[in-house]
Amino acid sequence: MIKSLEGGRGLAALIVALYHLKIGTADWAVLRNGYLFVDLFFVLSGFVICQAYSARMNNVDDLRAFIIRRTGRLWPLLVFSTLVFILVQNGIVAAKRAAVAAGHGGMLGTPGALDFIIPDPVQLLAVATFTHGMALFDDLILNTPTWSISTEFFTYLLFACICLVLHGRARLLAFGLLSAAGLAVSVWASINVHDCLAKGGCLSLTYDFGFPRSVFSFFMGALCWHFSRSRKLASTPLTLAGAVALTVLLGLVDARPALAFAFPFAFALLILGVCGDDGWLARLLKTRPLQILGERSYSIYLLHMPLVMVFENIARRLESPLPRLLLLLAFVAVLVTVSKWSYRWIEQPFRDMFNRFSARKTIARQEPVLVKE
Repeated sequence: MIKSLEGGRGLAALIVALYHLKIGTADWAVLRNGYLFVDLFFVLSGFVICQAYSARMNNVDDLRAFIIRRTGRLWPLLVFSTLVFILVQNGIVAAKRAAVAAGHGGMLGTPGALDFIIPDPVQLLAVATFTHGMALFDDLILNTPTWSISTEFFTYLLFACICLVLHGRARLLAFGLLSAAGLAVSVWASINVHDCLAKGGCLSLTYDFGFPRSVFSFFMGALCWHFSRSRKLASTPLTLAGAVALTVLLGLVDARPALAFAFPFAFALLILGVCGDDGWLARLLKTRPLQILGERSYSIYLLHMPLVMVFENIARRLESPLPRLLLLLAFVAVLVTVSKWSYRWIEQPFRDMFNRFSARKTIARQEPVLVKE
């Protein structure tokens, strides 16, 4: 494990969570544009998955093992967080109903939202099959940030199939073409479908064109891993270039929305700069707090939206800066604590269970078949 990449993943997860909370985001460019840090996840995944599996995809059995392991990594917490999201949604409705019954309906920001939410079985099936972010619906559904888990899972499958059938330069060419195609579709959809040059939010593609967005950044990360293997990288210049590029982009993207398309390239520079686990930024990302965030980053990402629904209801009633700052700090503390529990009781045990299952299947297929005379 490259510790600096783990810390980077944790920091990105927290930025996305704070972006959705919307407390104080107007004052910080990094939080105003926090949705773009989802692309950091994609680039990181491409780098890490390529490092771990590119040389281990030799036959259909390897493909099957890969799918089992990735399913075990993503699916249990995806299902759990979706159920938590539904329960919290309905818990808020129940609390509003109780307030109205007690004569306090006037304090509600949206007193009319008193209907319990009954999830659509089709939506639940889509979440259970990782298909809910693959342009099947006209909007984000259920635990909204999990659209990216859906698109990333199918990007994994695409990666594995390419590794199975292509090798050497042909594989690298496929990675490059896929990344370029993902970028082209993302640019077209952002500008022509979402009118981002006028409305802002370029590259904010989710339920409709999230898959090409994922493909663009993921295969860029895979190319970064191959590039890092081919030569000795100078961490300081790459890190500095990436940090300067990211700082400039964050300063200009509000006025020039098209610059959002450049963020994955800045993230790629930063990853190349720290992937050797040395340099000033790598040392920062390897600090204990960021390593804790990195370990729990998947839980932070999937469980932050249920907490956002609770905390945003409180935030509407706070106007002065100090109480809102304290609420923000409370949100982070609760989120990190909850992610500790979900990592310990959901992520880790189910991931280990699926990995053991995958290993047993692999061993069973490798054992010789005894034929009785």
